[in-house]
Amino acid sequence: MQDIEVYKKKLMFRAWHRGMKELDLLMGTFAQDELAGLEGDELAQFERLIDSEDNDLLNYFNGKQAVPSALAGSVFERIKAQVFTPDKYGKNL
Repeated sequence: MQDIEVYKKKLMFRAWHRGMKELDLLMGTFAQDELAGLEGDELAQFERLIDSEDNDLLNYFNGKQAVPSALAGSVFERIKAQVFTPDKYGKNL
């Protein structure tokens, strides 16, 4: 197995095992759907998000706290969009 595959598997595990169920679902679902396609800067962005504290991360996603520039980027916006976009029933996750 290549190093990048091992690295992505570790990120996948961490995404699903955050400690706060809401973030497990948020980060884990994104990782499940998108992690395989992330490379370079996007992969680094995702790791920085994974390294963030749960309460801070939840506040960034729900807009209660400003997103630090180190965490802001396309990956953050894609994760936020998956949650705050109404599903087929017109409800947010």
